[in-house]
Amino acid sequence: MVKIAFNIAIIFSSLVISWGSYAGDFQWSGLYRIEGLSISNSNLSGKKEKSYGLQHLILRPRIDAADGITIRTRFDIFNYGLSNLPSNQLGSIWGNGVGTASPTNSSNSNVASQSQAPESLQVSELYLTLTQEFGALVVGRVPLQFGLGMVHSSGNGLFDHWMDNRDLVGYKIVMGNLYLLPMYGKVAEGTSGTTSLEGSDDVNDMMIQFQYESPESGMEMGLFYQGRSANGGNDVPENGSDFFIGGAGARKGRLSTRNISLYGLKETKDFRFGVEASWQEGNLGIVTALDEEVELAGYGLAIEFSYKPENSSLQYAIKTGFATGDDPNTDNRYEGFVFDKNYDIAFLMFNHTLGQKNFFRTELVGTQNTNTTTTDHNQPDIEALSNVYYFSPSLTYKWNDKWDLQTTLTTAWLQVDPLVGGDTDKSLGYELDMAFNYRPFDRVTWVNQIGLLFPGKAFEGGNTNNFDTGFAFGLVTKAAISF
Repeated sequence: MVKIAFNIAIIFSSLVISWGSYAGDFQWSGLYRIEGLSISNSNLSGKKEKSYGLQHLILRPRIDAADGITIRTRFDIFNYGLSNLPSNQLGSIWGNGVGTASPTNSSNSNVASQSQAPESLQVSELYLTLTQEFGALVVGRVPLQFGLGMVHSSGNGLFDHWMDNRDLVGYKIVMGNLYLLPMYGKVAEGTSGTTSLEGSDDVNDMMIQFQYESPESGMEMGLFYQGRSANGGNDVPENGSDFFIGGAGARKGRLSTRNISLYGLKETKDFRFGVEASWQEGNLGIVTALDEEVELAGYGLAIEFSYKPENSSLQYAIKTGFATGDDPNTDNRYEGFVFDKNYDIAFLMFNHTLGQKNFFRTELVGTQNTNTTTTDHNQPDIEALSNVYYFSPSLTYKWNDKWDLQTTLTTAWLQVDPLVGGDTDKSLGYELDMAFNYRPFDRVTWVNQIGLLFPGKAFEGGNTNNFDTGFAFGLVTKAAISF
């Protein structure tokens, strides 16, 4: 780490020599978001109800300290404060009371209090950019965004609930419409002592992004490579005394993973077509009882197409693709590929936990909070897309510049049977979503949406389980104001 700090200091000092005096400038931008949601029968049996409201404020200050020197940060105000869901931007739950399990006086009693519990402020980003004629140095906690957002999403969408960022140092080399951005990321800084080598318990990322952007033709193409390593700092997710994968008697080992993503995008006035593919490999940091390292081997594909003919009130769009699923019968191999949780194709499916088993086996990215077989229906949209083939066409009718109605039909099939020794059907059924969107001004959006889920036989869990698969539906109203 000392060597890294020394190298950064040399680069920084060599760059700032060329900058002259400059009057500083301070700018603000941000987003305020409010949401109310209700879902009925999310477990598809027993009429499980889930209702909550959220509000959240994002402030993004930008300081132009000198010519070519920019400091950016991000403040998240009113946050979802559960420790098992870090790095989210869900917002604060409406009705965050002061009470505890055993109130002793009016200060911590909900029924006696005259005020709400105080809310938190978090700093999610802080980074410096030093811009030159042919490139830029980036240092700090930086948002990560790539392609369609299938793997890396910075969470800049109006209603995105999650974010990707990294403490890193990188240098962006610009060559016309091309740029190359090598980055060194520090995911976790361990402690160094006399009995261990410095950095032996760190978690590090080595990343390279190659990007081509042509605004004139509407073409974009890119490649993103990420290699992660961890020795003593390996804290791969566990389920109590066991791991989610690896089988009985598994133990921690050395983590070394690699992820490669490619994407291409073509956009014109009338249509938009994008493709992103990603695959992962390496050792997951778990060693089975037979001394076999658990291999990471998953891949996914996302395709998006939209057609917006000029002078027409109708717009058409399709999202389709797949993500490989983890086979529960292979202890020494994790085949699951999990999309970023911001990547949405439906209101209920792959957003909110559904059914009575974890059919997508997504514990590796923290979408389940219990174990590999049951589900948690009390959490917000913690689910992610994995172990499925999906197809989701939509049709939007624009009444005028302010009002439109969007209808989306989503269907999906399991990629592999997620239950040990099961005979689970592949069909996940159909979901019909209808959203009324109102935009009275350019920076104001109000969405009222209903989702109707007609679950398929996959949610029955096979003949050995034979779960109920009743109809489920959800309602949400949400508004966002950007500035």
